[in-house]
Amino acid sequence: MEIDGDHFRKQLLSILKNIANATFISFDLEMSGITTRPKHSASDRSNDVGKPSLQHMYEESRAAAETFQVLQFGITCVEEDHERDYYLARPYNFNVSPLLLAGAFEIERKFSFSSSACEFLYRNGFNFGKIFSSGIPYLSKEEENETRTRNNERIKRTATIPDVVIPLEETETLAFYRESRNTITTWINAKKPKTEFVNVGNPKGSLNGYQRRLIHQLVRTEFPKYRTFARNDGHFMQIELLDQKQEDEVGLRWIFEALSGGDLSDIEPAWFCSTSEEDKEQNLGAITKELKEVTETLKAKKHVIVGHNLFMDLAFLYATFVGKLPILVEHFKEDIHQLFPFVIDTKYLSTHNADSMNPRVNLKELVEPFRKIQMPLIILHEQHAGYGSSFGKSHEAGYDSWMTAELFTKLTGKLYSEHQFALKKKLNKEPISSATSESESGNAYSGDEDEPGGALIDTTPRTMQDTIPSAWNEWQLNPLVPVFLSKNPFSLLDTIDDSPDEEDKDAPKIKQWLPSTKSKFWDVYKNKLRVNATESGVCDLAA
Repeated sequence: MEIDGDHFRKQLLSILKNIANATFISFDLEMSGITTRPKHSASDRSNDVGKPSLQHMYEESRAAAETFQVLQFGITCVEEDHERDYYLARPYNFNVSPLLLAGAFEIERKFSFSSSACEFLYRNGFNFGKIFSSGIPYLSKEEENETRTRNNERIKRTATIPDVVIPLEETETLAFYRESRNTITTWINAKKPKTEFVNVGNPKGSLNGYQRRLIHQLVRTEFPKYRTFARNDGHFMQIELLDQKQEDEVGLRWIFEALSGGDLSDIEPAWFCSTSEEDKEQNLGAITKELKEVTETLKAKKHVIVGHNLFMDLAFLYATFVGKLPILVEHFKEDIHQLFPFVIDTKYLSTHNADSMNPRVNLKELVEPFRKIQMPLIILHEQHAGYGSSFGKSHEAGYDSWMTAELFTKLTGKLYSEHQFALKKKLNKEPISSATSESESGNAYSGDEDEPGGALIDTTPRTMQDTIPSAWNEWQLNPLVPVFLSKNPFSLLDTIDDSPDEEDKDAPKIKQWLPSTKSKFWDVYKNKLRVNATESGVCDLAA
């Protein structure tokens, strides 16, 4: 589902509710560039003997994240439906506008586009026009602080400007001043003003500099709760209420704050009310209560964040919604781990223990084999069914986040079943004596903490015979696309067996629900990012 700038506020509450209810959240970004090194250039690596260090790779990623722009931000909220025995996915795609919010007029943002990156996106059907025409603006935390500082400085500066004393003989100037005052007063005193602002101009033509200064002075001295802007290249002045809530508007960053347990207190319940005054008054109380419950849940929740090839995406996410990246990779790891304590990189998940000589494989190639199997079952919500077909969707952030969610669910189900199967075989070969303590036997990934159930919630799994998903969901989920597993370089995918019916007691049985976050199964995978080009090949956020 694509959310544009005009409808973002209205739909924000429902998005926040889905984030709050999610078992896990997958995300993806599309950027205007991914490297500051010249194309086909080795940069300063020509003298390197071995692979670059993690710090070196981080410095390149940091340079790219602080140079280029996030163009799209996609998330997929996946929640468990234990009544119907499936995971329900709701993907969202947000076009990210580099243009600043109205309240951030005191700062300037510079952004760049890489021709090679843009050419790649264009070939894949990316619509650059939407970024500017219907994209959602944002303010990073750093930009918000800068805006507040500059606004306070402006208020102090304007307070010291001496007032212009209009001589009594300048009758036309005095008449202009009185007429401007009357226009503003009439608008403020109106019971139901037609607009949230009022324009003050000159019937004879454009305002000159002297007239603009007089209006600034009038508002500053007689209407201190309001502020003025020159509009249409100074043709007229616009006056509006100085609303601190509007000053605190951060746009798309609300989504980031929801994912990271940040501050959502400045979200106004009135944003989600009907435009009708009667309905607005009736609904405001219920919406205020609902918003409070959702924000409290999000504040306390530690989300499971999933992505594919996450190292650079997390750098861009930080630079976009927080501010300048730390100099050292160790500090970056600490900051990210504090924001997102439980992170899964599906690239690491799919390449763990894989040979370093395996050829490169992308997200789409990884997820294709799993689309022929249904367990664990993950389906799209009917209002998000547009992503059921892959045609024309690759390299759209919302769709890629959905593919990441699907890969994570299916691949984890496979790995966990193999892990449980190997454990049972080991325990059958090595019986535990009665003298063995419960804690010792639990060291081999056993006990309640390893029972399936996502967020990953601990619930006894049921069979798929109880409920059959609707036909449209089956069709959306399982397009019968020919897949040649022999082309897949990863051995863990080569072993996928989707043959039905006959139960093989000597083979792992994939269950519907993923292991709890408390399970020791995750110790191998959580908070580890694949960074192939480096010496270690891994960035451990928790180390």
